[in-house]
Amino acid sequence: MTAAALSFDAAVHEYRLADGRLVPSVTQILSAVGVAVDFEGLRSMSAKLAEDIEVKRHIGTAVHMDAHAFDDDDLEWSTVDPRVAPFVLAWATFRENSGLVPLTRERRVFHPDHFYCGTLDGVFLSPHGARVLVDIKTGDPDDSGCAYQTAAYQAAYAIEHPDEPIAERWAVQLTPEHAVPYRVTPYTDWRDFQTFQAFVTTFANQAARRRAAR
Repeated sequence: MTAAALSFDAAVHEYRLADGRLVPSVTQILSAVGVAVDFEGLRSMSAKLAEDIEVKRHIGTAVHMDAHAFDDDDLEWSTVDPRVAPFVLAWATFRENSGLVPLTRERRVFHPDHFYCGTLDGVFLSPHGARVLVDIKTGDPDDSGCAYQTAAYQAAYAIEHPDEPIAERWAVQLTPEHAVPYRVTPYTDWRDFQTFQAFVTTFANQAARRRAAR
């Protein structure tokens, strides 16, 4: 079974298999176990906070879409929201300075053994010929548990692409307010995926307890 068997409902951010089974996403797992910031919980604290989070979510989504279009060489700059443009320009600067070339973008992945899925931002080829998995961030990568997020994507990608090994994992935080408008955080700890596996187990146990409590 591969990622092609998954359907995605963007309205509720749910992935399902053809038989209707719900597959937890990497971001859902990290949020549920407390590694990633629980933005849904924060939204419930006040209407103002909920509004701010929603605005930032929409901007983040637009940044990802426009950065993807930039990488595909079909971005119409005139259509870019003024709030989004500085982040996309930061991404363009990063692309130029790093020399990374996109191999695949917005790729859905699925790990049948550990039963999770997600959509990675991109796999790129470095000037030295190494494949680099990049996750684009408009906020602090630690808020999303990006070390574990990228490790999970890397392992799932390897299931379907065993002959295309990913050598490096990077978070690229876009910081247009700074002179260098991006910050690269490389993740090199091979234990990150082992830790994520523990999160998957915890997530499954949480679900089992919730079912037992009904």
